[in-house]
Amino acid sequence: MSSTSNFYNQNASSLAEQYNSTTFENVHASWQAFWPHAGERVLDVGAGSGRDAKWMMEQGCEVIALEPAASLLELGKVKTGDLVTWLNDALPALEKTTNLGLRFDLILVSAVWMHLATSHRERAFRKLSNLLAPNGRLVISLRHGEFTDGRKAYPVSVQELEQLAKNSALMVRHVSDSDDQLKRDGVHWQTVVVSK
Repeated sequence: MSSTSNFYNQNASSLAEQYNSTTFENVHASWQAFWPHAGERVLDVGAGSGRDAKWMMEQGCEVIALEPAASLLELGKVKTGDLVTWLNDALPALEKTTNLGLRFDLILVSAVWMHLATSHRERAFRKLSNLLAPNGRLVISLRHGEFTDGRKAYPVSVQELEQLAKNSALMVRHVSDSDDQLKRDGVHWQTVVVSK
C-alpha cells in the first residue's frame, strides 16, 4: 500500500477536513443496531482523521485507533486527544495490535478493505477474527467506485467477505447498502457485520 500511504500522507490535511465534514452517525447509519456501547473495547482500523474513534470514545468506549499514514495519525491524535490510543499499524499483519494481547468487542474497518490486495485478504481477515472478543462484531465497509487520484484499489464484494467469514467460523449478521456521504460521483458503499 506504499503509493496509497504516500497519497494519504501528502494529502492528510485536506483529507481530514473532508472526512470531518460528515459525522459518524451519518456515515455509519446503515449498521446502527451494531454500534458500540459504553464499556466496550473498540479497534478502529485505518482510523484516518479520528472522526469515528472520537465518537466511539465519547460513547464511553475504550478505543485503539490504527493508522499507517503518519501524517493522518498525527491529525487524528489532535482530534481525539489522549483518551484514544493511537498505533502506527496496518493490515494484513497488525503486528503491534496483536502484540497488545487484547480482544475487542467491535472492530471497525471503514474505507480500508478496497486498498488491501486480494492476495492479502485471507490473512487480514484471519488476524481480525482472532482479535474479536466472544460475541464481538467485525464491521467492514466496502467501497464501490474507482479512484481518480492515484490511490490503488482492488475489487471488493460481499460474497468474498461471506466466504472469509465462513472460513473463520463467523456469522454474517448484517449487510447494507448506502450512498456516499461525501457525494462523490460513481461511489457507493456496502457494509458487512460479522460476529462470533
